[in-house]
Amino acid sequence: MATGWLRGVVKEVGSGDSVVLVAAASSSFKTIPPQCHSVRQEKRVILSGIVAPRLARRDGSTVDEPHAWSSREHLRRLLVGREVTFRVDDLIRDKGIEFGTVFDSGTGENAAVAQCAAGLARCKDDPKTQQNFEYFGQAMAAEEGAKKKGVGQWAFSSDGGQGVAREGGPKRKVLQVGTGEGRVSPEDLVAKSSSPSGGPKTRLGCVVESVGNPHVLRILLKPVKGETQKREFVSATIFLCGVTCPLVQRRRQDQDQQPAGPEPYAVRSKVFVENAVLGRDCEVCFEGLDKYGNVYASVYTDKQGTSLAEQMLELGLAKTLGWSQKMLASLQGSRQRQAERKAKDGREGVWHGWEPSSEGANGANGAGASRRCLVTEVVSGDTVVLLDVASESGSATLGGEERRVHLASVRAPRLASRQRGESQGEPWASEAKELLRQRLVGREVTCVTEYERKVPLGGGGGQQQQQTRTLTFCTLTYEEKGQGGQAKTVNPSELLLARGLAQCQAHRSGDDTASNYDDLCDCEQRAKEQKKGIHGTKKPSGGAARVNDLSVNSSQQKSRQFLPFLQRGDRVGATVDYVLSGHRFKLLIPKQAVAITFALSDVRCPARGEKHSDDALRFARVHCMQRDVEVEVDGVDRGGAFTGRLLLQQRGGGGGGRRVDMAEQLAARGLALVNARGLPQGSPLLEAQQRAKDQRLNVWSGWDPSSEAKEELEQARMESEEAKTERKVLDARCVCVVSGSAFYAQEEAAGQEDEGDSAAKLLEDLASLDLEACGGGKAQAKFRQGQVCLCRFSGDGKVYRALVERARQQDGKDSYEVFYLDFGNRDVVEAKDLAPISEDRAALRHRTPLAFAVRLAHVKAPSLEEDYGVESARLLQSAVGAGQKLRLVVCREGQGSVQGSRQELVRSCVVYEHHGGKDGEGEGDDCRDSVQAEMVGRGLARVDKSAGTRRQQEKEEVAALREEEEHARKDRVGLWEYGDVGSDDEDQPQGGGGAWGRR
Repeated sequence: MATGWLRGVVKEVGSGDSVVLVAAASSSFKTIPPQCHSVRQEKRVILSGIVAPRLARRDGSTVDEPHAWSSREHLRRLLVGREVTFRVDDLIRDKGIEFGTVFDSGTGENAAVAQCAAGLARCKDDPKTQQNFEYFGQAMAAEEGAKKKGVGQWAFSSDGGQGVAREGGPKRKVLQVGTGEGRVSPEDLVAKSSSPSGGPKTRLGCVVESVGNPHVLRILLKPVKGETQKREFVSATIFLCGVTCPLVQRRRQDQDQQPAGPEPYAVRSKVFVENAVLGRDCEVCFEGLDKYGNVYASVYTDKQGTSLAEQMLELGLAKTLGWSQKMLASLQGSRQRQAERKAKDGREGVWHGWEPSSEGANGANGAGASRRCLVTEVVSGDTVVLLDVASESGSATLGGEERRVHLASVRAPRLASRQRGESQGEPWASEAKELLRQRLVGREVTCVTEYERKVPLGGGGGQQQQQTRTLTFCTLTYEEKGQGGQAKTVNPSELLLARGLAQCQAHRSGDDTASNYDDLCDCEQRAKEQKKGIHGTKKPSGGAARVNDLSVNSSQQKSRQFLPFLQRGDRVGATVDYVLSGHRFKLLIPKQAVAITFALSDVRCPARGEKHSDDALRFARVHCMQRDVEVEVDGVDRGGAFTGRLLLQQRGGGGGGRRVDMAEQLAARGLALVNARGLPQGSPLLEAQQRAKDQRLNVWSGWDPSSEAKEELEQARMESEEAKTERKVLDARCVCVVSGSAFYAQEEAAGQEDEGDSAAKLLEDLASLDLEACGGGKAQAKFRQGQVCLCRFSGDGKVYRALVERARQQDGKDSYEVFYLDFGNRDVVEAKDLAPISEDRAALRHRTPLAFAVRLAHVKAPSLEEDYGVESARLLQSAVGAGQKLRLVVCREGQGSVQGSRQELVRSCVVYEHHGGKDGEGEGDDCRDSVQAEMVGRGLARVDKSAGTRRQQEKEEVAALREEEEHARKDRVGLWEYGDVGSDDEDQPQGGGGAWGRR
């Protein structure tokens, strides 16, 4: 069955006597519509009248017949890509095999005759073929000519014989890529292109055997020079490096799912690749492997260096693939991106409907705008916090809110995240952050917004998955002086990449990138070649430095251990890690490997929520955050925070290297109040505060000098009147020592005017009561907090008045914390040891407690939990708690607490041992003989800085105590063993108001 003559194009050659043809009308990729959903039709034709040697099967079950490879290669070079004229001569219908005659349309050469003339095929000898094949005679003549010439399979034997098919040389061996014996590993395949000296990669000869998806090729790698005698070929499937194409064959997500058709432009892209490389001699350069072991390579069709991927990108038949593009040399990656940009601008292929993103460099939302900003914080190696710098009347001012931005097209190693429970970050993360900190913090930069991205918030389900936040990506540059004093522009992103401290972001095709993305890739490539940072095998020199963090769960005792080391020198170098408030910071001290909380001495900024507190915090962040500073440590407060001066150097300032005091800067701008106590006249802090007052700055905006003068006069008058008032003197005995600065006492004169109401009578009446008779002894009884009741004391079994402070469970039983009203001690008792006070004894509920709280005036002693707290309490116990009679000179009294949170009447007294004087006397007592003086002299208490400011008598008492304190300080006894323990933090009046309230 013969057909008429047809025209077609040879797509590929399968063997020495078979070709695959496509219609001439569909041979060009330009004729394929974008939405084509089926591949072009093909026709496989076996050349009539001849038989070529058979190639080995791909699975290796057979071997090549002699000259089979040469036969196939001869026909491939003769016909692939050529336009031909052909007809079908015969057909085996049940097998679908077609036999035909093929002529080269350009030369008019018969393919079958050409194969016989080259000695790479022979004519069939069956009569049917001789009868039906029109050109059998020409083929036989060509075969006879080949025999005479001894070409191809008719080569002359060593004895000169001819006319018989001869064995060729060594048989071709095809190796597959994989693991195991007789295979080539993917790593070895990639190594074939590597240069031992680190130079440009080597291109290897190959033939493209088949095309799957447009960017997936199966190639046959030819033997390299010097190994041609081995005749070892390598069959490998490769992916085009740096690009991805529309898919012709899409993977099904489910076995029952219908196969999806080709994507738009997929068939056109595949036809282009087939026309360009299928069945042709090409060059391949292996670039690398992905994490699955797939081989990525570049395929070249000419000697000029234009790769197949670049050609596809320029025609809009592929898109760049960022992560695989990083395998390429920087120049190749740049050329690919340029080709893609050209296709975008021309709306070619897959970019036919492309429009620039509204979030890109030329879009809306402020993107693409250039602005001057101040870097206030470096969050990580690719994230910073900026504050806009506005120019007003020729001067730069800071305005707006701080905003967090990310470096465009750059990814630095991740730091450890407490939210993810990570204790250690990625290698080189700290080095990348430190480089940015040293280069950028406090510096004015030019910020150009490149693009924005919306990312999901959190990882929860429900509506949270729909919530997003917008991240801004920018390019930062700044000016610095280079060699010869010439100004040069520095891009920190390029600096990070050049030092191997970051990587270029692998963008998806179509995503916006940094405007200098090619320069960034060049910097990264140089770092890779020099094996710097993350691209090398060397570990970070600093490693994970161990820092003793005293800013978390610290105490005065723990901080004091480091105090001598920080006071050893005049100043200590530090870095401000975080700004807690206007006057409070977290500092890192590298030399001591310690992190501390540091508070400025003598100044306080407005507390959180108060007016101008945000201004103070903002000023401190702008001028101190992550800066290198010097500190002079004075001491440690009771909360474990170090106190002192903080000196900083403004970047680019005109101070000539002179450092400025942060406390003075705050005071001069009216952002802090100065504690004038202890400061000499003419102090820079007081002068700075006065300038702020004169200019009515911030906290002094409503300051009125006349009203302040009136307040000072009124305060002086009140102090004068209070000084004239005689202090009350009480005779008492201590009944319970609470701490080194407080105890409970019973007044000796209480109740002696009326014997029936005397303290002794009250205690006798209570002791005579039977708890069970009063309704007690019941384990199931309930008592409420604040209830006054009768309680059996476990020490002597007697009954006393007690106040229920808290109910709790102990060993499965109801128990209560009680306070004994007449003695000041506390205990935990069971319900069976309590009894309510009946109505006929209601007077017991309302009678004033015999015990009252006493706090030592003018001094502060450490709590029981602090260093020397127990020793201080023991000394007070020996001085007042042995039953001796005491003289209490009351300085002031008011509501307060000496133990726990219970509010009660507290009397602040100077305590003397009673020597028989009359009641009401006490103004002639010498404070050097007081209990306070003994405790201060032994270094177990210190003088309160805020004490003794009104009465002259109190001033004299405080002066005497300060003398004792100075002796203890010089002798380094008790609290003064490690130096100064004073602190402004704990000596300020408690409660709200002004700068001295809560922080």
